[in-house]
Amino acid sequence: MTHHGRRLTIGAVTLFLVGGGVWFSQAAQVRKQEFAARELSQARIAAGAGNFQLAASDLNRIIGTYGRTPAGQEAVLLLANVHMQQGQAALAVAELQNFLNGGPQREFVAPAAGLLGNAWEELGDFNQAADAYQRAADAIRYAMIRSQYLIDLARVASTGGDTARAASAYQRVIDDDDDPQAVTEATFRLAEILPRSDS
Repeated sequence: MTHHGRRLTIGAVTLFLVGGGVWFSQAAQVRKQEFAARELSQARIAAGAGNFQLAASDLNRIIGTYGRTPAGQEAVLLLANVHMQQGQAALAVAELQNFLNGGPQREFVAPAAGLLGNAWEELGDFNQAADAYQRAADAIRYAMIRSQYLIDLARVASTGGDTARAASAYQRVIDDDDDPQAVTEATFRLAEILPRSDS
């Protein structure tokens, strides 16, 4: 075999090995995601049945093993819900902050921040809750869900005494949302707080 022929053969083998490696890696990733989704489904059943201890154990294992898969990231949100159901808002806050600081996939930012707002609200820290709801509203692409986060933001800001921030959030709903129900609620709530904010 000529030198040129050997180079072509080596190139073909190398290309085959690289292609095989890419295929194997992709197949392994698909299997990993399938395993994670199956385990997440079982944890969801346990949580729905009120077996929070089993659900939390399963979810922690999923997060540890499949944390970067969509199911692994969803497991973080479900675990935070489990903690909230058990009255462990502080634990939910710690885990959600760690999750958000770790750079989750984009579709999980808004629900994680919304849950974080709820957890801060449970702890009575309305300023932190408002910041979390703001992050959720800024991260979501769907106007109807954004409006709900903004209404939550306005509610906790008002409860915490920041009527200017509450009014701004309600006004954003009125200006940006086409859903009559959300606009009506925001308009009504804004009218409730305006006399106090103007006084």
